[in-house]
Amino acid sequence: MACALLLGLAEAVSARPLHGSAGVGGTFVLTGSQGDRTRADVAIDIKPWNRFGGLVAWRAFDEERRGLVVVGLVYEAAAARPRLVLDLIVQAGADLDAEAPVIGGSIRSTLTIIGPLGLALETTAYLVYDGIAADATRLQIQSNALVVVSW
Repeated sequence: MACALLLGLAEAVSARPLHGSAGVGGTFVLTGSQGDRTRADVAIDIKPWNRFGGLVAWRAFDEERRGLVVVGLVYEAAAARPRLVLDLIVQAGADLDAEAPVIGGSIRSTLTIIGPLGLALETTAYLVYDGIAADATRLQIQSNALVVVSW
């Protein structure tokens, strides 16, 4: 019984090779006290374990703002591979301008258009905790569109 379970697990892991995406694009910051406008966004995610993986991203930066740097856990909630993937992501990191910790969650849809090239649309809510003062702690909701290369 244990042998069959291990063989089934090994087959499930090997059935889907390492996959992920790397993208660059723009972010529109909807809420927050840091000047709501468009900014840049870069993200890389890798899923070595079937539906689970990790993410590294530099979010909502421009010439004036250093933005947020986050790492996260990615769960592939649904997919119609290779064309469409829906990911749920939890993230933690730092706001480089406020030097404050950040936690957040997002949902991302990735649509492959031609070959490995696609478009990722993501909506994220971050809680930036900047001390006890209510005016310093903020909820930053943002939406982004990235041009991605998937593998």
